[in-house]
Amino acid sequence: MSDITESEPTPPGSAPAPENPGLGLNRNPRGDGGGDGQDAGGASALNRWRQRAIEAESKVLELEKQLGEAKASLEESQAALDSSERKRQIERELAESDAIDLEAASLLTEAAVEQMSKPDVAMAVADLRRRKPWLFRSGRQGGSGSMASAPDPATEQARLSDGLLKAARGGDRRALLRYLRSRRGA
Repeated sequence: MSDITESEPTPPGSAPAPENPGLGLNRNPRGDGGGDGQDAGGASALNRWRQRAIEAESKVLELEKQLGEAKASLEESQAALDSSERKRQIERELAESDAIDLEAASLLTEAAVEQMSKPDVAMAVADLRRRKPWLFRSGRQGGSGSMASAPDPATEQARLSDGLLKAARGGDRRALLRYLRSRRGA
Protein backbone atom coordinates (compact mmCIF):
# COMPACT_ATOMS: atom_id res chain seq x y z
CA MET A 1 0.00 0.00 0.00
CA SER A 2 1.28 3.54 -0.65
CA ASP A 3 2.13 6.14 1.99
CA ILE A 4 -0.34 8.63 0.60
CA THR A 5 -3.89 7.52 1.10
CA GLU A 6 -7.01 8.58 -0.56
CA SER A 7 -9.05 10.95 1.52
CA GLU A 8 -12.00 9.33 3.16
CA PRO A 9 -15.42 10.02 1.82
CA THR A 10 -16.98 12.94 3.57
CA PRO A 11 -20.40 12.73 5.02
CA PRO A 12 -23.05 14.60 3.09
CA GLY A 13 -23.33 18.27 4.08
CA SER A 14 -19.76 18.63 5.32
CA ALA A 15 -16.91 20.35 3.55
CA PRO A 16 -14.16 18.16 2.18
CA ALA A 17 -10.81 18.33 4.03
CA PRO A 18 -8.22 20.32 2.12
CA GLU A 19 -5.50 18.24 0.58
CA ASN A 20 -1.93 19.33 1.00
CA PRO A 21 0.33 16.48 -0.08
CA GLY A 22 3.48 18.67 -0.12
CA LEU A 23 3.36 19.30 3.63
CA GLY A 24 2.59 15.76 4.64
CA LEU A 25 -0.82 16.58 6.06
CA ASN A 26 -2.56 13.67 4.37
CA ARG A 27 0.01 11.07 5.21
CA ASN A 28 -0.98 8.09 7.21
CA PRO A 29 2.11 6.34 8.56
CA ARG A 30 0.08 3.33 9.69
CA GLY A 31 -1.12 2.68 6.15
CA ASP A 32 -4.51 1.52 7.37
CA GLY A 33 -6.44 4.18 5.52
CA GLY A 34 -7.87 5.54 8.75
CA GLY A 35 -7.24 8.80 10.51
CA ASP A 36 -8.38 12.33 10.04
CA GLY A 37 -5.91 13.29 7.29
CA GLN A 38 -3.42 14.79 9.74
CA ASP A 39 -1.19 12.73 11.91
CA ALA A 40 0.81 13.84 14.92
CA GLY A 41 4.11 13.55 13.00
CA GLY A 42 2.93 15.82 10.21
CA ALA A 43 1.64 18.48 12.56
CA SER A 44 4.86 18.52 14.56
CA ALA A 45 6.87 18.70 11.34
CA LEU A 46 4.77 21.64 10.23
CA ASN A 47 5.30 23.35 13.57
CA ARG A 48 9.03 22.71 13.36
CA TRP A 49 9.17 24.28 9.89
CA ARG A 50 7.16 27.26 11.05
CA GLN A 51 9.47 27.72 14.04
CA ARG A 52 12.55 27.49 11.79
CA ALA A 53 11.04 30.06 9.43
CA ILE A 54 10.36 32.45 12.31
CA GLU A 55 13.91 31.98 13.63
CA ALA A 56 15.34 32.54 10.14
CA GLU A 57 13.34 35.74 9.72
CA SER A 58 14.51 37.04 13.10
CA LYS A 59 18.11 36.20 12.17
CA VAL A 60 17.70 38.04 8.87
CA LEU A 61 16.38 41.11 10.70
CA GLU A 62 19.24 40.96 13.19
CA LEU A 63 21.83 40.59 10.43
CA GLU A 64 20.29 43.48 8.49
CA LYS A 65 20.52 45.60 11.63
CA GLN A 66 24.19 44.61 12.12
CA LEU A 67 24.90 45.35 8.46
CA GLY A 68 23.35 48.81 8.80
CA GLU A 69 25.45 49.50 11.90
CA ALA A 70 28.59 48.29 10.12
CA LYS A 71 27.85 50.52 7.12
CA ALA A 72 27.32 53.52 9.39
CA SER A 73 30.56 52.76 11.23
CA LEU A 74 32.41 52.42 7.93
CA GLU A 75 31.07 55.75 6.68
CA GLU A 76 32.03 57.38 9.99
CA SER A 77 35.54 55.94 9.80
CA GLN A 78 35.91 57.03 6.18
CA ALA A 79 34.84 60.59 7.06
CA ALA A 80 37.31 60.67 9.97
CA LEU A 81 40.09 59.39 7.73
CA ASP A 82 39.31 61.99 5.04
CA SER A 83 39.25 64.76 7.66
CA SER A 84 42.56 63.61 9.14
CA GLU A 85 44.16 63.43 5.70
CA ARG A 86 42.90 66.93 4.84
CA LYS A 87 44.27 68.32 8.14
CA ARG A 88 47.64 66.72 7.49
CA GLN A 89 47.75 68.17 3.98
CA ILE A 90 46.76 71.63 5.28
CA GLU A 91 49.44 71.55 7.97
CA ARG A 92 52.06 70.45 5.44
CA GLU A 93 51.13 73.28 3.05
CA LEU A 94 51.14 75.83 5.87
CA ALA A 95 54.53 74.65 7.11
CA GLU A 96 55.94 74.99 3.59
CA SER A 97 54.45 78.49 3.40
CA ASP A 98 56.14 79.54 6.68
CA ALA A 99 52.99 80.12 8.71
CA ILE A 100 53.67 81.84 12.03
CA ASP A 101 50.47 80.81 13.83
CA LEU A 102 49.91 77.31 12.50
CA GLU A 103 46.72 76.69 14.50
CA ALA A 104 44.91 79.86 13.40
CA ALA A 105 46.04 79.47 9.80
CA SER A 106 44.99 75.82 9.85
CA LEU A 107 41.47 76.66 11.08
CA LEU A 108 41.05 79.40 8.47
CA THR A 109 42.37 77.18 5.68
CA GLU A 110 40.14 74.29 6.72
CA ALA A 111 37.08 76.55 6.67
CA ALA A 112 38.04 77.80 3.20
CA VAL A 113 38.59 74.26 1.88
CA GLU A 114 35.19 73.10 3.19
CA GLN A 115 33.47 75.89 1.27
CA MET A 116 35.13 74.94 -2.03
CA SER A 117 33.20 72.85 -4.51
CA LYS A 118 36.45 71.10 -5.47
CA PRO A 119 38.81 71.22 -2.45
CA ASP A 120 42.29 72.54 -3.28
CA VAL A 121 44.48 73.04 -0.22
CA ALA A 122 47.35 74.76 -2.04
CA MET A 123 44.97 77.33 -3.54
CA ALA A 124 43.34 77.93 -0.13
CA VAL A 125 46.73 78.50 1.52
CA ALA A 126 47.80 80.88 -1.25
CA ASP A 127 44.53 82.77 -0.88
CA LEU A 128 44.96 82.92 2.90
CA ARG A 129 48.51 84.22 2.49
CA ARG A 130 47.24 86.94 0.15
CA ARG A 131 44.32 87.93 2.42
CA LYS A 132 46.08 87.63 5.80
CA PRO A 133 49.82 88.09 5.30
CA TRP A 134 50.46 88.65 9.02
CA LEU A 135 49.93 84.92 9.61
CA PHE A 136 53.04 84.15 7.52
CA ARG A 137 56.71 85.04 7.70
CA SER A 138 57.72 87.41 4.97
CA GLY A 139 60.23 86.11 2.49
CA ARG A 140 63.73 87.57 2.40
CA GLN A 141 63.86 90.28 -0.17
CA GLY A 142 67.39 91.65 0.02
CA GLY A 143 69.26 88.82 -1.66
CA SER A 144 70.48 85.65 -0.02
CA GLY A 145 71.10 85.48 3.72
CA SER A 146 74.81 84.82 3.35
CA MET A 147 75.38 87.94 1.25
CA ALA A 148 73.37 90.34 3.40
CA SER A 149 75.40 92.98 5.19
CA ALA A 150 75.61 92.74 8.95
CA PRO A 151 74.04 95.61 10.90
CA ASP A 152 76.40 98.13 12.45
CA PRO A 153 76.97 97.09 16.11
CA ALA A 154 77.10 100.68 17.32
CA THR A 155 73.75 101.47 15.72
CA GLU A 156 72.21 98.32 17.19
CA GLN A 157 73.53 99.15 20.65
CA ALA A 158 72.15 102.68 20.44
CA ARG A 159 68.75 101.37 19.36
CA LEU A 160 68.65 98.86 22.24
CA SER A 161 69.65 101.42 24.85
CA ASP A 162 67.06 103.87 23.50
CA GLY A 163 64.38 101.16 23.77
CA LEU A 164 65.50 100.34 27.31
CA LEU A 165 65.24 103.97 28.37
CA LYS A 166 61.75 104.34 26.89
CA ALA A 167 60.60 101.14 28.60
CA ALA A 168 62.06 102.15 31.98
CA ARG A 169 60.84 105.75 32.01
CA GLY A 170 57.35 105.36 30.63
CA GLY A 171 56.30 102.19 32.43
CA ASP A 172 54.47 101.23 29.25
CA ARG A 173 54.22 97.47 28.72
CA ARG A 174 54.27 97.83 24.96
CA ALA A 175 57.57 99.70 25.10
CA LEU A 176 59.03 96.98 27.33
CA LEU A 177 57.87 94.27 24.92
CA ARG A 178 59.35 96.17 21.95
CA TYR A 179 62.67 96.43 23.81
CA LEU A 180 62.67 92.72 24.67
CA ARG A 181 61.83 91.75 21.09
CA SER A 182 64.56 93.92 19.67
CA ARG A 183 67.03 92.56 22.20
CA ARG A 184 66.09 89.00 21.31
CA GLY A 185 66.46 89.74 17.60
CA ALA A 186 69.86 91.40 18.02
